[in-house]
Amino acid sequence: MNDLERRYRWLLNIYPRPYREYRLDEMLETLLATADEHQRRPSLREAASLVVGGLRARTGADRLRSPVALRHSALRLSALALLVYGLTLAAVAPVADLAQIGYGAPAGIVDVWGVAIAAALAVALLATAWGAYRVAFVAAVVTVGAQHVHAGVSAGTWPADIVRNADDSRLWPVLLAALALLALLRAPRTRVTRPWVWLVPTVLAIVAFTPSPLNDWSDARTMSLYAFAAVALLAAPIDTRAPIAAFALLLIPASARISYHLLHTASAAHDLRVSAAPIATLAALLAATLAAATVTSRRHARM
Repeated sequence: MNDLERRYRWLLNIYPRPYREYRLDEMLETLLATADEHQRRPSLREAASLVVGGLRARTGADRLRSPVALRHSALRLSALALLVYGLTLAAVAPVADLAQIGYGAPAGIVDVWGVAIAAALAVALLATAWGAYRVAFVAAVVTVGAQHVHAGVSAGTWPADIVRNADDSRLWPVLLAALALLALLRAPRTRVTRPWVWLVPTVLAIVAFTPSPLNDWSDARTMSLYAFAAVALLAAPIDTRAPIAAFALLLIPASARISYHLLHTASAAHDLRVSAAPIATLAALLAATLAAATVTSRRHARM
């Protein structure tokens, strides 16, 4: 084994083991056959191509052969991201209440509505992860109704004004996830392996960025979505579903902000001037993730 073959083998280790067991010899033979006679190491372009191909194989993006399969997978990943974010926001208050009980506070401080909403969200999330889209959709719709009633009762606007709380960004993740799940109801149920792999890193990342009693953030909760969008843009060449999921998450603050301006038309002009920079940042990220999703989806279709 010469130096070039050894380096190729080292780069090919980025591919999953089942993939290597099936295609390692074929890929290695092709790489060595196309290499120059005195070449001692892979070119930068070859190395980058192998790394991207290996990461695509690990994410499963290379197995999405048809536009329909890609669409269903992107909708599933978007629903998962929306539900995880919604669950993180919904669980902050119950977790804080339970923590206070641990320090001697009375059990009556626990918001039963908040616990029920978080539980329904967890059901929707787990059902989506396992591919049980009908169960997930029903749980999501129940959660949307419960959140809306709870917000209206808390604000004293229920049932007289059912749209008054539409500018609350906590209500949008599950509603958007329900729309994604509605589109998945006719999708064939595919075999889902180890769905928790999607959940653990996503939960950790969003909890780390979202303001909560678990960290010291004091900025707006949209900071976590901006961070996710930035990572998704970097990952777009590897997995076209990443910017699609990021775009879906960015629709949360966009929908809440649009609802706010529609509900408060008297102060909308002043608020637009005051919050011009955040609005421009959100619009730029929405445009960037949409463009990245469009370009990478077209390139994926040609592969």
